[in-house]
Amino acid sequence: MLHDFAAISRTIIEFISILIIMCGVVVAIFRGCRLFFAMRSGSSLPRDAWIQLRLSFEDTLMLGLQFLMAADIIGTISDPDLQGVIVLSVIVLLRVILSFTLSREVAEMDRQKRESAAAPHVE
Repeated sequence: MLHDFAAISRTIIEFISILIIMCGVVVAIFRGCRLFFAMRSGSSLPRDAWIQLRLSFEDTLMLGLQFLMAADIIGTISDPDLQGVIVLSVIVLLRVILSFTLSREVAEMDRQKRESAAAPHVE
């Protein structure tokens, strides 16, 4: 009974993970197209609009990976095998890499904003 509950829970959480990632992809494509066509029409865009889009997409990927990691943890606990542990390890590694990349990019954006705010404005 516990094994069946774990299997159903894992499937539901994996499905949620796929939904989160797919929603993130659709939103990123929509925003990217909007930015692209705004640039082509000559609209002025914030300098970091593309970076914001990428950061938002990475956030969504990280959330989806967290759900996937939870599903794999449930699967590994209920039915431990080497393949499950390897898949879980790869997901954790991807999550760590995305986290590291995201934190570096956010820090760089903050640094650029501080520098541009501190720079004298010439008119």
